[in-house]
Amino acid sequence: MTPPGPTIRPTRVPQVLAVALGVLVVARLGLAWWQGQGGSLPIPGYPAWASVGLIAVGIAWLAHTTRRTIAADRTSLDPQQAVTRLVLGKTSQVGAALLLGTYGALVWAAAEALPAPLAIERVMHGGLAVLACVGWLLAGRALEAACRIPDDSDADSPDTPPGDAGSSG
Repeated sequence: MTPPGPTIRPTRVPQVLAVALGVLVVARLGLAWWQGQGGSLPIPGYPAWASVGLIAVGIAWLAHTTRRTIAADRTSLDPQQAVTRLVLGKTSQVGAALLLGTYGALVWAAAEALPAPLAIERVMHGGLAVLACVGWLLAGRALEAACRIPDDSDADSPDTPPGDAGSSG
């Protein structure tokens, strides 16, 4: 039996990995071209990983509160809010995968110049940014999962009009 109304499918792990790997390859090729033209790699500082880490913490907190809210009373969350949080969880996964690939390419390119001092700094800050992106991605997955409303265990739900329990529509 299909659920009434439109549904949003969960984001699949292979899709997120394909985005991250695709961006990693394209960004690495772009950085190699840039270096071939005489350009230097960017030097990410603490804002690179700290800002992504703050986003990850915010999304994780929202996932936690959403899960608690739906567990306590599944009707207490406004449907529009639930959809907004679901879309935020999905876009967090895609955004994190994009940045993960980008910072991964930067770390990869900088690692080739080790043990130069600037390369060490690039690898360190870029690596922290990669870890923050992984945290953001996992927080987005948790938020998406928190928005899933559990099925009714019994047919006599307060939301089901009398006489509609068990009808196949």
